[in-house]
Parts: sequence; C-alpha cells; structure tokens
Amino acid sequence: MLKVVELFSGVGAQAEALKRSGIEHEIVAMCDIDKYSIKTYRKLHGWTINLGDIKTVEGLPKVDLWTYSFPCTDISISGQMKGFEKGSNTGSSLLWEVQRLLEVSKANDTLPRFLLMENVKNIVSKRFLPLFQTWIDYLASLGYKSFYKVLNAKDYGVPQNRERCFMLSVLDYDGDFVFPETQELVTKLSDLLETNVEERYFLSDRFIKYACDLENRNGFIRGRRFRPHDEHSEIAYTITTNPGGRATDNFVILPAVGAIRGRPVNGKNEQRLEIKDEPITNTITTVQKDNVILVPQATKAGYAAAEVGDGIYTNRMKFKRGVVQKSMIPTLKTSVSDVGVVVNDKDDLINIRRLTPRECWRLMGWDDTRIDVAFSSGNSETQLYKQAGNSIVVNVLTSIFISMKNTFKL
Repeated sequence: MLKVVELFSGVGAQAEALKRSGIEHEIVAMCDIDKYSIKTYRKLHGWTINLGDIKTVEGLPKVDLWTYSFPCTDISISGQMKGFEKGSNTGSSLLWEVQRLLEVSKANDTLPRFLLMENVKNIVSKRFLPLFQTWIDYLASLGYKSFYKVLNAKDYGVPQNRERCFMLSVLDYDGDFVFPETQELVTKLSDLLETNVEERYFLSDRFIKYACDLENRNGFIRGRRFRPHDEHSEIAYTITTNPGGRATDNFVILPAVGAIRGRPVNGKNEQRLEIKDEPITNTITTVQKDNVILVPQATKAGYAAAEVGDGIYTNRMKFKRGVVQKSMIPTLKTSVSDVGVVVNDKDDLINIRRLTPRECWRLMGWDDTRIDVAFSSGNSETQLYKQAGNSIVVNVLTSIFISMKNTFKL
C-alpha cells in the first residue's frame, strides 16, 4: 500500500487521482491552511488529519509519497513574479519549508521514496530555471533522481489549455521514468457546458449592443475596441453590465459579428470571413460557421474568429495572441472574470457568459457525482471558483500515477 502525505493539498486532486489510478493507497495526512478547501477536502475524501500551516510542522510521518504543489503566486506570469528565493517570504518560497521537512526526515531516516511536484510552466522559464535547478540539485544531494516535464491538460482528455510543470523525484533510483503519452482530445468544451444556466451568468443585452456598436465616430469604432485594465492592475475588475462605463470595465465582449462564407475567387470557391456592417448575428443554423464573433488580439489581422463552443480570454485581449481557444477553455485561474465561452442563449442569439462553478470543476477533471459531493460543503461560489483554479487537473495526475504504477509496480 502506498502511504501518502499531501502538502498544499487544496481539495485533494492527488487523492482523487490516486483513487482513479487503482493504486492501493492511504492518505496519512493532508496539509493546508485554507478553511474552505479543508472543508471541501473532507467532504470528498473523508476526515483526514490536517497538519495545518506547513511553517509550524515539525516533521512528517514515514510514508512513501509526498505531493507538494506549492503556491504558484509568485512564479506565474499572471501574478507579480516576486520569485521563490529562500528567505524571500513570498508565497512561492514555501517550497523551502519542504526542504526543511526533508532535512528532518533525512535525520530520522524516514525520507519518502517518491516526491511529486506540480507548478506553473513558468518555473522552467529562463527567469526561474536556475533556482529550480538549485532545487533539483538539492534533491540529488539527498539521493533523489528527478524527472520533470510540462504537460498540458488538453493532451489528457480535458478541453482546457492549461500547461503545468510536473516533477517526480525517486529516491535511490538509477532507472528512467517516462511521463504518460498524450491522448487525442475527443471531449469539447461544449460537451462540458450546462444546458440551463441562470441569467446572472450572462452579459446583458444592453452591454452587448454597446459592445457591438460599429458606428464610426471620427475613426473610433466602439465595436472593435475594448477598454483594457490599467497597466498597474493586479486583478481583473468586476464584470458589469453598465454600457459605456468607466475605465474599470473589464472587457468588450463582442467587437464585431461575421460569418464564414464560400465566395468565388479566380474560378474557385474559397471560404472567407465576412464582417457584418450591423451588430446582429445571422440566423442560428446547424452550420457553426454561419456565425462568428470577432475577438481583438495582437496579430496583423487584429482579431480572431470565435464560434459557439469556443473559449476566449477577455482580459487585455488587444495585447495578446491566441485569445480564442477552439472547442476548449483557456487556463482557469482562481477567478473566471477573464475567461468567457461563446454559447447560444435562450433567444437563439450568440451570447457570452461566464463559466459556472460546476463547469470550472468539470474542466479540472472532476465528474458530476464528485462535484455534487464537493458542492455539498456549503462553500460560496467565490470559494468554489477559487478551489477549482487552485487545483490540479485530475486527468493529468491520474495518467502520471498510472505511469508510476506501471514503472514501479505499485
């Protein structure tokens, strides 16, 4: 039986993945300080000893595996990137508490056989790779051989473009470890959307009309512009339905509407994007290309075409590339205020709404039966969004554990 301690446990994505992998295991202890996540964890996985604040933990019990998805706040490009240097007192520097606990385990001859880390892709960027290598070198000094790779959730059955760095460290091991092979994505974002969504998740008609206004006002066409965040903003503003609001407006959702049509060109029929002059959609048909929404992005064309079922970034779109994710959702964070999805609304018009908490959890690899259990914790929507964004895609973890099971005969 594989005995496990989940450090920075959140809602227990590792515990969930271990169940799916078929590895016989026991979660000996969890470690987290977020009372809401702890509440959800225990709903999902039963009562488990919580070690609390990792800074106050004196030592860990003898187990086979530590998981340590330490905070990415100061490593992620969406954060302040203050780094994770030892002694810096940043959230991400809690990694070095793991080092302290490893030193205790070394002294007690209780080092775990496996260490499994997860963090944002940026940890292996030019900026942070040297310090990450320092961590790998430290683990090597203890006798660990480490294997790391950036994996994307969309390659493991989940329609979310979410790249994360995973590292498995194995004690006293001379062999190799191969991360799981990628899979063809057959599930689309639209497959995970709820059919009956409350009105409060949708943007108002008034806002959409404002955003789609294509009147040329001395060179300014509102329908193709949006109001970005102030350059000093650290978080997204609250999405409002106030048309023509202040600079704190989060985004302009519908810059323009168009269709992809077949047109004769030099004797051949070519598919071309045609921008409509009036801010209304075509009649919704079974042909997806009959309606597209043009979303601003930092390319030569200045926009990307989004269809029903596509996910979009809605924050500072004009300064980004790849703002439209075909049939999948962009990376989920602890807030969904900068992620939207193109859907058909009840009046058969193309509309844009926020993702619901259930959809966010589905996009993190949780099935509805388990989501029902998690949501029975009574936590607020704000906390459920945060818990999803802070979690790890269960499908990816499951694939890693299955690879470990096959490699190490667990």
